[in-house]
Amino acid sequence: MTKPIECDAALSDLVLQAARAAMPADLDGCYGDRGAWLNVAGEKQRPLLALLDCLIDAATAVASAISDNAWDDSRPVPSLTASALADEAREIGYRLISASQCPAAAASFELPSFTEVSALELA
Repeated sequence: MTKPIECDAALSDLVLQAARAAMPADLDGCYGDRGAWLNVAGEKQRPLLALLDCLIDAATAVASAISDNAWDDSRPVPSLTASALADEAREIGYRLISASQCPAAAASFELPSFTEVSALELA
């Protein structure tokens, strides 16, 4: 298993600050028809989803530039680096899918209690 590529915390903070600064203030105007999902997920998720969408757009553009440079210069990106970055991108997808599968608040779902012990478990 390859070790994931890690960014220094200060660098990560700078990247997030730059991404937030680059986001338009009017999210509805920015996304047009595609922005409907911003309202469905709730007010708490709205800025996070918009930020993630902008970051993914930027990451896609960077990945395209890396690919173009590799082909233009005939210098492949090391396969371990490419694999580690691809694994991180898949991890983002897994986490988003997990977020889409949680029960809705209206479904009256309750988390199981881990403190209650049934009589069968004690026997």
